[in-house]
Formats: sequence, C-alpha cells, structure tokens
Amino acid sequence: MRTLNFQQVDRLPVIEWAPWWDKTLARWYEEGLPSTLTDMVDIYRYFGLDEHREIWAPTFDPGFDFTGVLPVTNEAEYISIKEHLYPEKLFEEDVLRDISRRQRSGECAVWMVMLGFFFFPRHLLGIENHMLAFYDKPDLMSLMNEDLLSFNLKYLDKLCEILVPDFITFAEDMSYNKGSMISRSIFEKHLAPFYRRITPALHERGIIAILDSDGDITEPIGWYLETGIDGFLPLERQAGVDIGYLRNRYPGTRFIGAFDKMTMNKGENRMREEFERLLPVMKQGGYIPGVDHQTPPGVSLSDYRLYVSLLKEYAKKATE
Repeated sequence: MRTLNFQQVDRLPVIEWAPWWDKTLARWYEEGLPSTLTDMVDIYRYFGLDEHREIWAPTFDPGFDFTGVLPVTNEAEYISIKEHLYPEKLFEEDVLRDISRRQRSGECAVWMVMLGFFFFPRHLLGIENHMLAFYDKPDLMSLMNEDLLSFNLKYLDKLCEILVPDFITFAEDMSYNKGSMISRSIFEKHLAPFYRRITPALHERGIIAILDSDGDITEPIGWYLETGIDGFLPLERQAGVDIGYLRNRYPGTRFIGAFDKMTMNKGENRMREEFERLLPVMKQGGYIPGVDHQTPPGVSLSDYRLYVSLLKEYAKKATE
C-alpha cells in the first residue's frame, strides 16, 4: 500500500498478480515443481513471492451451467436467467475472517475483483452482438449494467463488514493491440456513468480502484481517470504500451505489471534489459512491477526462478 501510495519503502512488493497459464504449470510440474502444490498461495510461497489473496465478486451462480442460455439476444432472455446471476450467497465468512486476520497482521495483501461495465454485457451478449448493442440495444445494456452496479455495491457493503480490500480491480478488457474497442463518446455514454457511481464508494473506504484491461490502454487511461479510477494493469508490452510514457503523461497514476513476458525465456541479459527499462518508474513509486499478463508455457521452471530472483534484486535496487 505504501508503494501504491508513492510512499517510501525498504523494497518494492514482489508479487505475481496474474497466476500462470495451466499449460505453464503443467510444464513446471514435469520440470520439478512439486505436484502437491496446486493452490496459488502455496505456489507463491514456493517461489518466495509476497503473499496476496484474490477475492472475486461471484456475479454468476457457480452451480448453474450457462451452456445453451448464453449469449442472450433480448431483454426477455436476460430476465429469464437473472435468477442465476447475482447470487445471494456472496462468500464464506469463516474464510474471509481468516484472510482479514492475515491482512491486519501484515502477512498478506487483499485484492478484490469485480466485473466491469464493458466486460459483463459482453459476456452475456457475445462479442459481436455486444459491439452492436451499443447502437441497437442501448436500453438492454443499461439494464444489465444497472443490475451489475447494484450487485457490486451490495457485495462491497457486505464484504467490508468483515474485510476491507487494499485495492480492487475491475475486469474490463476493453482494448486490443491497436487501442480501445470503442470510441470516447460511446465510453462516456455507456460506461462512465456507472464508474462515476461506484468509485466514490471505494474511495470513502480507502480502497484503490484499478482497471484491468489487456491491449493498448494508453488513450483510455485518461477517460477512466476522469471517472475516479486510480490505476491500471497489465500494461502489455506486445501491444505497444510504454510505462515510461504513461508515467510522464499520467503522473500520479498507479500501475501494476508492464514487464514484457516475451523476454522471460531469452536469458538473464535480456531480462535485465527489461528491468532496466522499468527501473526509472520503479524508483518513482506508485508502481508494482510484474509480468504483463500470465506467464506463458514457453517459460521453463528455471527461467521463472531466474525471473523471480531478478525481480527481488530490482525491487530492492529501486529503493537505493
């Protein structure tokens, strides 16, 4: 939290915010990762990473098979599946109380994930129909996002009775490798009003709001900042995202990620070059370095061990 708030630290956090591909873990089990390690937190500990816990707001009923009912095509179909959305049972209180205890003692950070107002309708409507719905089904889009907003606020209230997350990410994924999938005018009409209504509820609890969008998020960062979003991840290098440019253009904004995952199987010198690229921003604070998305299966177990050792080295170097 001190890092994200631009405060002095003895070293930067050493975390893996996006756990590894299943194919990556399958490879690592063959290369010596103990097969008994299947829980993400246990794997964090194995590699000597700082512990954090991720809590998802359960927007979809995990006991219902949505095959055959998604995508929906109209309001009636959406209404027909609402009983399987926004579940009443939000979490296991005993589990949360244990996580809260560990958070208060400084043993772990807590990160909550909510679905964003671009991501959720896309999941319900399907990718192509979602893009068209901004124009031909705006009322249906608004209904879905009003329901999502109500659920997210309800979840936040209930969760914070037990545990206040350190930061929250909105799963959004509204950019691709050439930029935003929508125009600013569409954003302002269909997404911004909902973010402007939920970010105050986060800030009044001291929760940092971070947007999770793959692709080139360079231009939309400014749009989201105006709605109260505080930070962004994963900052994918293959989409042309340059964290040095982002820091200069958006000073005071928090960032997580940005380490080019495509360097991870190219040896120590190449990975050091990548850390040197990130180091000036690491020294400024407000930034937690990490893989710019899930570690791909082309990275061996020994490659990843080397990456973690270099991450620890530069996490300390950034404060010297």
